[in-house]
Amino acid sequence: MKTPIKIRHTLLACLALLAMPALASDAIHWMNSWDQSCYDNGTNTCREEWYKTPQGSHLLKWEVFLNIEEEKSESLFSSRESLTKYGFLYPEQAAYDTAGEHYDGSSEERVERYLTQYDLPLGFVKDKSELNSRNYLGLTCAACHTGKVTYGANTYYVEGGQANADMILFLRKLTGALQANRNDWRKLKRFKSRFYKYVMQNRDLSAWPVSALSATAYLDSAIDYVANYYARNQTTVENGPTRLDAIGAILNQVHIEHAGEDNSKATPLTAPVSYPYIWNASSLECVQTNCLGSDPITRNTGEVLGVFGSSDIDEDENIPDSLELIGMKLGLNTLFDATPKVDNLYRLEQSLNMANAPTWPSTFPAIDDGLAAHGKTVYSENCAGCHMNVSDGIDDSELTAPNSIGRRFTKVTRMHYTEVGTDEAFAADYGLRKEKSGILGAVLASQRPDEIDPETGIPFGESFPDTFNALVLLGIDTRVVVANHQETLGFKIKAAQAFPNLSLSDATAALIVEYAGGNIDQQELTPTSYRAKPLDGIAFTGPFLHNGSVRTLEDLLKAPKDRPTSFLIGSTDYDTAGLGYVNGGDFLLDTSIRGNGKEGHSYGTELSGDDKTALLEYMKTL
Repeated sequence: MKTPIKIRHTLLACLALLAMPALASDAIHWMNSWDQSCYDNGTNTCREEWYKTPQGSHLLKWEVFLNIEEEKSESLFSSRESLTKYGFLYPEQAAYDTAGEHYDGSSEERVERYLTQYDLPLGFVKDKSELNSRNYLGLTCAACHTGKVTYGANTYYVEGGQANADMILFLRKLTGALQANRNDWRKLKRFKSRFYKYVMQNRDLSAWPVSALSATAYLDSAIDYVANYYARNQTTVENGPTRLDAIGAILNQVHIEHAGEDNSKATPLTAPVSYPYIWNASSLECVQTNCLGSDPITRNTGEVLGVFGSSDIDEDENIPDSLELIGMKLGLNTLFDATPKVDNLYRLEQSLNMANAPTWPSTFPAIDDGLAAHGKTVYSENCAGCHMNVSDGIDDSELTAPNSIGRRFTKVTRMHYTEVGTDEAFAADYGLRKEKSGILGAVLASQRPDEIDPETGIPFGESFPDTFNALVLLGIDTRVVVANHQETLGFKIKAAQAFPNLSLSDATAALIVEYAGGNIDQQELTPTSYRAKPLDGIAFTGPFLHNGSVRTLEDLLKAPKDRPTSFLIGSTDYDTAGLGYVNGGDFLLDTSIRGNGKEGHSYGTELSGDDKTALLEYMKTL
């Protein structure tokens, strides 16, 4: 008589727990490996660049952030104790022993102490504006794309994954702290004293001078920006940890704040999504959930515009758009003056390209190779039609046809949201959202004058509609910001240095291609569709579906009606059986709320129990 599969694997898991190799229980380890070329005398230079490079995100003045207190205590808001409440992560405080520990790019290396500055979390940096030379608190990609997984006494960080951070709670508490420091005379007195001492002791001669006697004015400026950002981006669906309504916020920032519109015209945020995993992103034929963008540099520029960056699209209604655009080219106005640091965004993408997807750690229950082999067959027959399996290399059939310059990319499958059947809020509310065309519409009309408006049948060059798809207009904004940068003398010098054997014009064109990751052809826009991408590292990207409405991969293989209707999120403890975080934390995710729906993606739900078990085992190997 055979032992039932579930009992057999429970016994194996128990034995594995007893026999698992023990990493240092007080240490934190990376779950990702990196290319060995990144290492220089034991230092991962690619990883260091990934965590420390500013991108043009300017939340509030640097000196203000470091010196305000929490709303209801005298502790600094910027302290480790404070910021860990919101799920932000820190490296180890103890230095590792380079003599006794080997660092060559392998997974499970210890997390380096030197990856952050000023005792702030991973992804928090000092960011000097290229527009006014002032220092700001900036966030990098790593703040929202570094996850944490705990299992027993072991802790791992997942790079390029989904943060456990609650960004909305962070902004809410930051707003409260700023206002309390202004309105409570005792807090204000202490803030002004700390501000004065900090400025006097930390002069940055490379930045615009900060007046040590103007603490209150700097505080008022911070309150104005942060409070307005928070008010402009009110949520109708609580986000909680691991999720953020990033697209809704980006659209409000661009079409309301950057366009000089009143906050009353902002659209409430209705569709939180899980932070997407981004390893190997630039190798895909498109780089966004809905395939709105295909190249990484414009996608990343758009991200910065929503994450406290800016681009000036506040047009002068008294001047024709065509003249304003000419004035921009001649440097006669501030149109499209922007904070995104395009060169840095390219460096960040290049660094991330050297990282691999996370792998199943040695301290976890051992993978059953025989069961995983069967699971691979199940995957090939039931999943690979949409999710290309690149874990064993990329076959020719898994690549796109060559584009106009011969580059090929890993295929993704696009499916309309009604076909996938998942919650409609993200695709319907943002994919179909329209905003005032303004100067962005004028740019689009000038670039594609012969394109026919599908709603009016009139060419764009003859008459551009007063309102247009908000995501398309966002894409225009990012492309102008990038194009303007690539016309600067600084970019041309970089091009000449990168391609010394080419003429300046050819070198510039070549570097433009490199910044775009070779993905230079205009693709069909599908704002109401989702992409199905390769699932490498999928076991460590929960909760699942685009909105994080399914706790584990095991739950995802259940019929939608049988998936949990609610569960807790916020815990970093890992469920090695179900593959996802355990049901724990302080935030209850209710899937009955629009935006949180658990419906759809019924693929694989009718597999046998044995096949599901095998498939889950195989997914541990991806």
